[in-house]
Amino acid sequence: MNAQLQQLLERYHHLSVRDQLALKGLSVFFALLILYAGIWLPANNYFEDRSLFHQKQTELYQYLLSTEKEARASSGQSKTSVGGQSMLQTVSRSAQKFSLKPDRLQPEGSQGVNVMFNDVSFNTLIQWLQSLNQQGFSVRQISIERGDLSGVVTARMVLRS
Repeated sequence: MNAQLQQLLERYHHLSVRDQLALKGLSVFFALLILYAGIWLPANNYFEDRSLFHQKQTELYQYLLSTEKEARASSGQSKTSVGGQSMLQTVSRSAQKFSLKPDRLQPEGSQGVNVMFNDVSFNTLIQWLQSLNQQGFSVRQISIERGDLSGVVTARMVLRS
């Protein structure tokens, strides 16, 4: 490698002063170009990306702070329903009032109830769902299939408070 460097230096010294000056200027230009493209540009892009990310995270944090009271209020209601009763008890008692007997009644996560009926009156089922809606429940998922008799259905549903 030393031999190659010596050879390049000899060639440089054999150039005219004007060519040597042009080569020095060109070398400085390429050195600055490498510094800009290899160091400054990636560092600047990283800084801009991080600034944008920080801004978005700050906006998200402000949004979370502004909705904190609502979130805490809704999380306090997740385990119980109207009058301090559990969701299962509320759904079961409400079904009894309409002379409905669920074939399956089980919790669905922390805020839901999975209910299944076989061979129930469609009209009675709809009235019961309207009653639950007035009590603060909503239907998140429902599947109703026609039964063998007219007006009788099989229903599966997930209710949320």
